[in-house]
Amino acid sequence: MGRRFPWLRRLGIAALFALISVGLQGAGPSQPNVVLVLVDDLGRSDLGVDGSTFHETPRLDAWARSAVRFTDFYSAHPVCSPTRAALLTSRAPQRLGITDWIHPGSGVALAASEITLGEAFQAAGYQTAYLGKWHLGELDSDHPSQHGFAWSRGVNRAGQPASFFPPFRNSETRATVWDVPDFGSAQPGDYLTDLLTSSAISFLEARDPQRPFFLCLAHYAVHTPIQAPPGLVEKYRAKRQARFGDSPTPTVSAAPGAVSRARQDDPAYAAMVENLDTNVGRLLDALDRLKLRDNTLVVFTSDNGGLCTLEGKSPGPTCNLPWRSGKGWNYEGGIRVPFLISWPARWSARTVSLPASTTDLYPTLVEACGLSSNQNPPRDGHSLVRVLEGQSDPALEQRFLAWYYPHAHGSGHRPSAALREGRWKLILSLTDARSELYDLTTDPGETRDQSTTYSEQERRLRSQLQTWIEATRVRSPGAESVPRDPASPRPQP
Repeated sequence: MGRRFPWLRRLGIAALFALISVGLQGAGPSQPNVVLVLVDDLGRSDLGVDGSTFHETPRLDAWARSAVRFTDFYSAHPVCSPTRAALLTSRAPQRLGITDWIHPGSGVALAASEITLGEAFQAAGYQTAYLGKWHLGELDSDHPSQHGFAWSRGVNRAGQPASFFPPFRNSETRATVWDVPDFGSAQPGDYLTDLLTSSAISFLEARDPQRPFFLCLAHYAVHTPIQAPPGLVEKYRAKRQARFGDSPTPTVSAAPGAVSRARQDDPAYAAMVENLDTNVGRLLDALDRLKLRDNTLVVFTSDNGGLCTLEGKSPGPTCNLPWRSGKGWNYEGGIRVPFLISWPARWSARTVSLPASTTDLYPTLVEACGLSSNQNPPRDGHSLVRVLEGQSDPALEQRFLAWYYPHAHGSGHRPSAALREGRWKLILSLTDARSELYDLTTDPGETRDQSTTYSEQERRLRSQLQTWIEATRVRSPGAESVPRDPASPRPQP
C-alpha cells in the first residue's frame, strides 16, 4: 500500500483518520441545515402576531404558532451595517469599527480577519449561500464570497436597492452602488423580493443533498424606496379608506424637529410587508416540498426597528407603537425587533420573554449544529440553545444588553448609548451626559423617566454602561467621546 499510495506514509494513519472524522462531521446527514432570513427595517409591531391590525402577515403569524418566538429580542444596533456585522461575528459593532451605516465611498468594511458565520459553516463542510443586502463594504474584496459564502445572488454595494423593479438600476448609462446585479433577465412586473426568494429556492433545489447547507436570505425589503406590487398597494389603499376615511395620519413629536408616525396606514409599506410574508411562506413551502423542514433550523429577524421617526414634518412609513421612536434610536422602537426560530426535529413551540440579541445568533447556531466554537477573538453573544430547549440559563438571565450609537441620524437621533438589565433601561446622551431611566415592566413605551426617583439605580447602570463602552470601543471617524458623570468613578480597562 505504501508503494501504491506514497502520500499515505507522509500523512500518517492517525492524521488520515482525523481527516475522515472531520469530513464525516461536516457532511453527516444528521447535522441540521440552517436558513437565516434577515429583513431590513421591519418593526416589532409590523406583524399580525406582534399586534398589527393593518398589515396582513398570515404566513408568519401561522409559523409563529409552531416556532419559538422571542418577545424581547433586540438588534445589536439601531441601524443596519453595525447589526449585520454583529450577526456575522457575535461581536459588539464598536469592536469592529462599524458604528454607523456604511456610507458609500467611506472605505469602511467588515475586516477580512474576522471569522464570520459563513466561514464557520463553510469550514464544517456546509454549502453556504448569501442572497440580498450585505452592506458591509462595497469593494469586491468585501463581498460575501470573501467571508465564507460560496454562492451569492443579488448582492449590491450599498444599503438599499436602486429600485424594487427591473432593471434594478439608477442609470441606464453608468453603474452605481445601488444597482442590484444578477437579475438581467427580469421582466416587467417582476419584483425584487420575489426574485430573491426564487433564487433561494433554486439554491435549495440544486444543492448537494449529501451535505448540509447554510443559507442566508437578506431581503432588501422593507427598506426604502417604499415600492410594492401595484395590485397589493391598491388593496391597502382601499383598506385605509375603509378604516380611516380621509383622516390625516396622526403623528407624535419625537425630538426637536422630528416626528413619529402614530398609526399604521401606509398602503405601499403594508403591501411590502404582505409581499414579504408571502415570500417567507414560499420558502417554508419549498423546505416542506423538499422534505427538509424537519431538520432545518429556520431563523427570522430584522436588522433594526421600523422606520417610524424622521426629521422634518413627515414621519416614516410605519408606526412602532407601543414602542417609542424607531430606526436610528436607542429607544425600544429602534432596537426591539421580531424574532422567530424553529427546528421541528428538536424544539417545541413556545414564547420566550428573556431579552436576547443579534449577537447571540452566532453562538446559538454554532452550538445547535455541533460546530467547533472559535473564541479567538472573544465573542460577545451567548448561546440561546438551553432556552430553546426549554431549560433555564442563569447566565442569560443575569446579563445586561447594551448599545452604542455615537452618531447623529436622519431620524433625529443624536449620539447616545443604552443598557437594559432586567426590567430597567438606561438611555445616556453622548453629547451632554444626560440620562433617562425607564422601568420596562410598567412603562414599555418609555414615557416616564425614573432617573431622579431611582437615582442609585441610575448611577449604577450609568457606570456599568460607561465601563462596557470603554472596554469594547474602537474609535471611529465622527464618533462622540463618552461623557462622564463627575460623581462616577472612572472604569478600569
